[in-house]
Amino acid sequence: MSYAMNRRQVLRASAALGSLAAMGAASGMLSPRVAAAAGQLVITSYGGRYERFWRETLLPPFEQATGTEAVVDVGLGVNWAANLRASGPEKPAYSYVMMNELVGALLRQEGFFKQWPAQKVPNLAKVHPKAVVGDGMGVTAMVSPIGIAYRTDLVKAPPKSWKDLWDNEEFKGKIGLFQISNTAGYMFLMMISQIYGSNALDFDAGFAQIEKLVPFPTGDLAGALAILLTRGEIAACPLDLGETINMQKKGAPVAFIAPEEGMFMFDQTFDLLRAAPNEDAACAFLDHVLSEEMQVKLAEEFSYIPVNTSTVLPEELAKSLMFTANDLDKIVSFDWIEANKVRDQVTERWNRTVR
Repeated sequence: MSYAMNRRQVLRASAALGSLAAMGAASGMLSPRVAAAAGQLVITSYGGRYERFWRETLLPPFEQATGTEAVVDVGLGVNWAANLRASGPEKPAYSYVMMNELVGALLRQEGFFKQWPAQKVPNLAKVHPKAVVGDGMGVTAMVSPIGIAYRTDLVKAPPKSWKDLWDNEEFKGKIGLFQISNTAGYMFLMMISQIYGSNALDFDAGFAQIEKLVPFPTGDLAGALAILLTRGEIAACPLDLGETINMQKKGAPVAFIAPEEGMFMFDQTFDLLRAAPNEDAACAFLDHVLSEEMQVKLAEEFSYIPVNTSTVLPEELAKSLMFTANDLDKIVSFDWIEANKVRDQVTERWNRTVR
């Protein structure tokens, strides 16, 4: 799951949703707050496939084992952030939230979160260090790595590096990229800036490389790039492993590689609210998500890489996923606090460059 919004849009949406959240709270109609007051654990989830998995697979064994009554709040990180900002850090409607670091890093800086207590989340001891962020305030429980997907029938020399998108003549005029409004597009630019420049925010270096690829088709979501790749309109693109596996299941001649400089990722990070109304239940739920059993089920459903280092995947699943928790060091992390400060300017520059 990724955000196809720029930072200005996120802030505008947050403001609008925050107003609605405040109105709801004042009238007693804000369902997450009502649920929390009743002792229920509010479970944040995206819609569609995520919500079905949460309700049918993830929650039933948790509720049965703990006796906790869970209420699912379907939305996006921007919705949950708006609700939190409307209530303030001391009176949150949630005990924890699940969101991308794009949003979570900002809320962490604003003082909403605290460290997960290790004694209440035993499975934390098994989590790869790469999946622990913000001094233990966040735990990335779900990882979808992003590398290079390419057409095996159109490429004789498989890529090994991000630089091959420029250096391999077979890719000339056959590269597709995420739009900058998608977090994957911004992360790709930061990765390239880091490779060709002094650091991930050296955007002059990054844009110098992007200009060499222009013109190129773009996709707002992974599925859009997958269509271009399936049709053979492009030969390679940055893409998450899960989307690549979906294409392979449909018979498309595509493969996925982890570039030698590293991958980046779509993340789902769990953050504990500083004034959580039901901290014990939130900790029990994170422990449940991090269990070997649930990590396998998440891998089966979403092609997520386990973060629990004790997780053993079924043989066929392990073969298709390619990576284990011990491969998380291959994923490059970015400073979202600093990246968010300049995202509007970078977006405007991108739009001028690729139009």
